[in-house]
Amino acid sequence: MTTANDEQENEFEAASDAPPTSLWAEFFQFVVENKKWWLIPILLAFGLIGVLVVLSSTGAAPFIYTLF
Repeated sequence: MTTANDEQENEFEAASDAPPTSLWAEFFQFVVENKKWWLIPILLAFGLIGVLVVLSSTGAAPFIYTLF
């Protein structure tokens, strides 16, 4: 006789055997399941700012400053 706890344990073991998902796939799944679409523009803006910060410390800095 199997109980609900045994079935839950089997599901848990099956999930642990699944291949790991990437960070991007996990984030996209989070956005879709929780309907957090407003996070995407904020994270894109942070990403662009991060790229500008990294590029400003390289030889590309004079070219970036001419954009502004």
